[in-house]
Amino acid sequence: MTGTTSERRSILLWGGVFGFGLGALLDVILFHQILQTHHLLSGFYDPLTYDGLRTNVMFDGLFSLSMLAIAGVGAAVLWRTVNRANRPLSSLALVGASLVGAGVFNLFDGVVDHYLLGLHDVLHGTEVWNPPWVVVSLLLLGAGLAVLRRAAPPVEPREPATEPAD
Repeated sequence: MTGTTSERRSILLWGGVFGFGLGALLDVILFHQILQTHHLLSGFYDPLTYDGLRTNVMFDGLFSLSMLAIAGVGAAVLWRTVNRANRPLSSLALVGASLVGAGVFNLFDGVVDHYLLGLHDVLHGTEVWNPPWVVVSLLLLGAGLAVLRRAAPPVEPREPATEPAD
């Protein structure tokens, strides 16, 4: 990973923020909208009734807008970091940071939303798929960390100490 320490930190932080928002948007698109198995407040509003589905879809939309804003802020700061850099920055580090951010979102969703707050389950009305959700979230987080490890800057070898000549 090239760039200054500050630039590398910025890529990691804001790439993670971007990945957090993007992971949430992908969750809403795939599970809330396409598969319709997992609405934001289905633990409180029954998505199998017309009014409950309308309420859930509205909150899913508000959640999507907030996650789009988070991903947008991450992307904007990344854009600024890349444009100010004097040297190329690592695309691999950005991918790793984004995967970590998406994993953090899914882990947060699985632990906090599914277990602690009871907002919703992976599948409406059953907790069977909640543990695998957390496992997949950990795998996503681990994959991001593995990519980041590959993107780590090489350690510069130290010059051997020389003894003063007599």
